[in-house]
Amino acid sequence: MKRGRIRGLMAAVLLTSSLWGGTSAFAASETRVDASQPFIARTGFDISTEYAVWVVKGESTVTLYDIDDQSEIKIGNKSSEKKSPVVDGKYVAWIDDRHGGEDIYLYDIDRKKETRITDGDAQPSELDIADNMIAWADQKDGNIYLYDIKAGTEKRVSTSGRASSPTVTGSYVAWEDTRNKNADIYYYDISKGREYPAVEESGNQTNPSIYGDQIVYESDAGRDVDIYLHEIGRSRDKQLTSDSADEVMPQIYNNDFIYFNDEEEALYFGSVNRPKNAKQIAKGVSKRLQPRMAGDYVIFAKQDRNDNLTIYIYDTDEEDLVQIGGTSGEPTQPDGDDRYVVYINESKRSSSVVLYDLNKRTSKVISKADSEASRPLVSSPYVVWYDEVDKTLMVYNIRTGKLERAVDKNDSPHSELYELEGKNLLWVNQGRRYDITLTDLSTGDSERIETLNDEPLSVDVNENYAMWVQDEGSRHGSVYLYDIKRGRDEEIRMDVELKGASLGDEFVVWSEYSDDTRSYDLYYYDIDRERTNLAVRWTEKDQIEPQASRDVVFFSDNRESKRDNDYYFQLYDIDRDSYMDEIWSKDARIEQPRMGGNRLVWIDNRDSTPAVYTAEFASPRDDDDDDDNGGEIPGDYKDYNFMKALDDNTFLKIIASHDLDKMYFVFNTGTSKEQRLPIEVAFDDYKLFLNMLNDSDYDTVVIRVFN
Repeated sequence: MKRGRIRGLMAAVLLTSSLWGGTSAFAASETRVDASQPFIARTGFDISTEYAVWVVKGESTVTLYDIDDQSEIKIGNKSSEKKSPVVDGKYVAWIDDRHGGEDIYLYDIDRKKETRITDGDAQPSELDIADNMIAWADQKDGNIYLYDIKAGTEKRVSTSGRASSPTVTGSYVAWEDTRNKNADIYYYDISKGREYPAVEESGNQTNPSIYGDQIVYESDAGRDVDIYLHEIGRSRDKQLTSDSADEVMPQIYNNDFIYFNDEEEALYFGSVNRPKNAKQIAKGVSKRLQPRMAGDYVIFAKQDRNDNLTIYIYDTDEEDLVQIGGTSGEPTQPDGDDRYVVYINESKRSSSVVLYDLNKRTSKVISKADSEASRPLVSSPYVVWYDEVDKTLMVYNIRTGKLERAVDKNDSPHSELYELEGKNLLWVNQGRRYDITLTDLSTGDSERIETLNDEPLSVDVNENYAMWVQDEGSRHGSVYLYDIKRGRDEEIRMDVELKGASLGDEFVVWSEYSDDTRSYDLYYYDIDRERTNLAVRWTEKDQIEPQASRDVVFFSDNRESKRDNDYYFQLYDIDRDSYMDEIWSKDARIEQPRMGGNRLVWIDNRDSTPAVYTAEFASPRDDDDDDDNGGEIPGDYKDYNFMKALDDNTFLKIIASHDLDKMYFVFNTGTSKEQRLPIEVAFDDYKLFLNMLNDSDYDTVVIRVFN
């Protein structure tokens, strides 16, 4: 390159850098993995003993969730608005505006068939379903209507023209009625075909919920709003709550009931037989939507600072939150790669694998409901985990959605000793001896590459190499490296005392005890140069438990700690031989950290509730999934020749017309030495940029802009 061109390049970079004025692209760039269901719309939700239903914010379909299978489907067309979804038995009903007005639609879950119930003349506003009966309030005439699903017949059941808030069971329909100016509770006896007053008192009796012949309702006849119970056929009602706060939004199922304490913003659950023993089951519950219950399940919503609603299900029998696509339970054992994060969602009911797509910000449970999963690993397009029930390794293909055994049925894989990168799964088969086995997940072919008498201390794998540490006793081990293409292994470190070893792209790193320093130091083996080097150049205290991915090592350090057993975390770039800035915030509380792909993932308790966090230490690679079909697709990015852009003075124009966080310098494009550097990082460290440029063929350097 000519000297003048270098000066022009420097001027362009420095000018753009001054215009940008940002910081490193990977400084404190952490993200909380929100694996909850998408925010729900304010159109209601419902639950039965088998299913839950709701509408996702911004969507037009109804979400039908199978509680046991932990799976969901979307029902109803995508072109009309839907509200007030309700579910019972094998039926879902909702209010739909697809014909211009508002009609009630019914969905048969078993038959997967949708039926229009009303013909356009109705104006339904509130809906309930139970025991093959649908009840709704009609704004057209102010009355309650009842539809018998089996008989296919409809009838009006109220006469006042001032009825609302219907609730239905197999024998009765109850509602709130203002025919006497104040609100009272009335009901309709289906077998007798007659309506009756249930509660006619001073004040207002509102928001009824019926089960069998029992109705719970709100009453403001006293100093505060309290919950009462009316049993059809009895003249005297029972007061269920007497707190100084308002208790509202009651629901009943069998002899159990729930209500909302307005002062505490908390949901309570108890028995109508022993109402004083009711206990709080959730705080921070939103009052915008009526909590519902069926069987052992209670469904409710919480509201965040931005008024977004998130859905929860509580199991009253297990006293535990029930998973909805990974929303609840306690996250543990995370792992990640460039696009995906996986973790175990633990509850009293199960341990399930949750897959989170960082691009789409969506999550789903990918393990079977009857399995007990542990230690999931992800490297696109595969997720692998250990199944405690079947004592085997399972593999899930992200692209196809196929779940199957990763190993043969007769194999006995170790529950901890396995690692994954791309299609390569390295695992230990236990028997009388320990077989280190490499499986190609794309073909299912397996190869035993070594047999050990003792259980290895650790294993690791990447695209080209496998690594393991052979146990030599007394905390000593020997590090072995296996060349997958050549099919041969070599001992790269013999019989040393160590605390952890890992495999990066072109190096092996381990923590080794030194008699000279009386501490553990990080060493690495440069695969290309076949040389061992001291990685972190300190002679005191310990650097232990290294994890490697790409060119970066994450490890525990106590150099700056006052006590030897107080460790903190560090990132070290082997290629640049330098420490990296922290990619997590100062208030991070890192537990169970894992490196994979271009990111670090961990469990964090900073908000007193465990959550999965992740942060990038490098840009994603071009060959990682950007689409469900795998790989980059035409139109994902556009390349501009860097030298041409300097010659025709279009460099700054290209920079100014695109988002910086979607732009990269790519060196040695299309060769095996291709490297990518974020534009933001180049501006922040132009010496690094120039070093990478000088190591490249100038004509192969491009500015890559992603859509």
